[in-house]
Order: sequence, then C-alpha cells, then structure tokens
Amino acid sequence: MIIKDKIWGEIEIKDKLIEEIILDKDFQRMKKISQFGIFKHSFLFGIEFNRFEHSVGVYYLLKKFRANEEERLAGLLHDISHGAFSHVLDIVFADDGNEEYADSILLEKISDSNIGRVLKKSRYDLVKIVNNCGHTMLDKELPDIAADRIDYMLRDPLGMNPQLIRKVTDSLVIKNREFVFNNSFFANLFANHYYNLNKNVWSSVFWTVNHKILADIIGLIIDRGYAKKEDLFLKNDEQITKIIEKNRDKDIDKLIEKMKSLDYHKTRVVPKKDKYDYRWKKKNRFIDPKILIGDRVKKLSDINPEWKLKLEYFKKHPYFEYYVKLK
Repeated sequence: MIIKDKIWGEIEIKDKLIEEIILDKDFQRMKKISQFGIFKHSFLFGIEFNRFEHSVGVYYLLKKFRANEEERLAGLLHDISHGAFSHVLDIVFADDGNEEYADSILLEKISDSNIGRVLKKSRYDLVKIVNNCGHTMLDKELPDIAADRIDYMLRDPLGMNPQLIRKVTDSLVIKNREFVFNNSFFANLFANHYYNLNKNVWSSVFWTVNHKILADIIGLIIDRGYAKKEDLFLKNDEQITKIIEKNRDKDIDKLIEKMKSLDYHKTRVVPKKDKYDYRWKKKNRFIDPKILIGDRVKKLSDINPEWKLKLEYFKKHPYFEYYVKLK
C-alpha cells in the first residue's frame, strides 16, 4: 500500500496488520473528520486537514525514527475515537478546557471495534497500546515535544512552509527515547511557529467562538432528538452537517447566521464583570524543545532567555479563560 501524504510524500505500508487497520471503515472515517473542527459555514473551512492524514503521519514519524511496533500502533490509533468536528465535542460533553474527551473513550472505542478484535487476535494488549505505556516518542506532557505534536504542527496549513519541513525533521534525533533537536536554530524555529499557531489560531478568540457556536448547534440536535450522542462518534463531519441542514429550525438558523456573520475585528475580550456573549476555558499549548549540544541535552529555555520568560508565563497560565463580546 502506498499513501501519498501532503508533507511526508509517499508512505509505503508493507505490514499487513497496519494495512488492514488503515482499510477498516472506522479508520477510513477519519478522512472526513477535520483536525480543526470547522463547520462549513465558517470561512476557515478551506484550510483544514483531517485526522486520517495526521494519524498516518504520526505512524510514519514513529516508524522513521524506529519506535517499537506497539508504539507505532498506538500512534496510528491515537485519534480514532475522535467524533465529528473533533475538539468541538470536548465543549459539548466536557467543557473543562482540557480537550481530552476523545482520549477518555479511546479504549472503549477500540475494544468495541473490528480493529480491536483484529489486535486481540494478533495478541496485542489493548490497554498498553491505548494508555501509551512508556510511549515517550508518541506523546509527552507539555512542554515537551513528541511525534503527535510534531506532525500536527508541521501539517497545519497556517504553519511552516513546505520548504522548511524537511530541514526541520532532518534536525531531529532520538535521545533516551524522545525527540531532540541537534540544531538550536531549527529548535527555535519550530518552537516559535508552534507558539504563533497556538496564539493566533488554536487558542485564538475568533477560532474558539466558531467552536462554541458549533457546540451549541450540536447540543441542540442532540437535545431535540435529531441525532443521538453515539451518532457523533459513528458518523463524520459531512454526515452530521447533513443532519443539521435537514433539521434547521429557527434556533439552529439563528446560530448559523451568527457564525456566518462573525467578523474577526468584531470579537473582543472583555473583563469578567462585563456582559459577555461567550465564556470558555482553553488549553494553552506551549513547548520547550530539547536540544543536543555536544553530548548534553538542554532545553531551549536553558539557552534562550526570551524563551525562558515565555515558559514561565505558560507555567502560570496553563489555560486561557476568555469572556467574549460580539460587537
């Protein structure tokens, strides 16, 4: 099997088990699950990428850097429990700012699936795969980097340009089972791109207002019986959009019109005491890449005083809390 990837080029899949998983309907469903959770009525819709691309990309990175088979499987499957519109469902079902609802149901999702049965037949321990037991190349707590974080940052259409991606990945090495840069210039470059994407896109006021409105729409279609909760995890963005369009009532229409009329310049953060239209808590993503200097590993904040100050702010503010007024 050959998969043509936007950033990694041709990815050859020789492993029959991996091929079987990728061809499974649950995995294929991720082709129509936006990484960004963007509704069609938002002008941002055209810049998306999907969970399928990202999952295969994480698998590719782990294989390229010689992670063990179990960790590569964990990377391939780490997003398969995402429902329609991805992190929008965190607002619908958790709304605690952590964006971890899909992770919390990952074991259940895989265990009850054909993929789970295939893995059990091949004598894999689903708990070890799902709980990332020792999978430090796949995922680490912020502010460290790992394959998941590396792929979605490089893949973001508003992130790094294609000419830099290869240079960045060529500067990565594995030390003590984690990703480390061997070049401080590219560590700085990667960290700053990540910082800007978090500030201006992932955790921005405008972006998250879109998510909040879509979460309200999804809440309505569930409350009014137009769809069931389980539909959100069995269907994709396109299918749920059709359900919304089919059942548009005055309340849903009002929310869609609000989304369509959103203006970046007419959304403003106000003090908590003021009257506001939306409030939310949002995870503040910030990284501090490790760098191999000689035979020692240092963090970017150890050699860059400006980054150290930013990291100190991040530690004090692991979440954004916004109170937003629409003009």
